[in-house]
Amino acid sequence: MGASLKRHGIGAIYTLLFLLNLISCAPGSDVQASFDRATDFQRFRTFGWYQATPAANIQSGQATYSTDIDKRLRLAIESELVKKGLAPATSDPDLLLAYDLNIGQPAQDIPADAFAPGFGYGYSYWYGYRYNYDTSRLPDYRTVAAYPKGTLIIDLIDPDTNQLVWRGWVTDGITETKADSREINRAVASILSGYPVGTAAR
Repeated sequence: MGASLKRHGIGAIYTLLFLLNLISCAPGSDVQASFDRATDFQRFRTFGWYQATPAANIQSGQATYSTDIDKRLRLAIESELVKKGLAPATSDPDLLLAYDLNIGQPAQDIPADAFAPGFGYGYSYWYGYRYNYDTSRLPDYRTVAAYPKGTLIIDLIDPDTNQLVWRGWVTDGITETKADSREINRAVASILSGYPVGTAAR
C-alpha cells in the first residue's frame, strides 16, 4: 500500500513537471538572440540606460506610452543583469541598455510623417522614439518594424563605439493583457538567459 502510494506520488510529480514544461514552452513564444562576434562581453562590468526617458511620446488610437510598464521593464532588466554579476554604474557605464516593445498598433500602419525629425519606430510600443546607435555589426539585423506584435526586444550597446553588440527578443512576450510584473519578469529572464554569450539554454 505504502509503495503504491509512493509510486503514485512520484508519477504525479512527473506529470506536474511535464505540464509546467509545456506551459513554459508554450507555442507562439520564441526566444532568440544575435550578437557581434568581435565583442568581448566579459569586459562589461557596469550598465546604464541609453536614454533615461522617451524623447517623444506619440500616441495612436490603440495604445499609449505607459510609465508603469516602463518602470517594470527597466527594473526587470536591471535585476537580471545584477544576477549576472553586472552593477549599475554611477558614471561612465561599460554597457548601455535599451528596449523596444510592441503592444499596440503595428509600426507599418503608422504614417512616416507622424514622427518628428530624427525620430522613428522604437521605444514604447514601436513608436515614441528611435535610439540613435549603430547596428551595422549585428548579424541579420532587422528594424523593429519587422517584428510581430507582442515582441519585446532588449538591446545592449557598447558606449565606446555606439554599436549595438547584443540583441535578444521574445515574440508574444508582452501584450496588453500580459503586462503585469510577473509576465514582464518572465519575458525579460527568458531573453537575458542568453547573456553573456554562450550561456543560453537552447
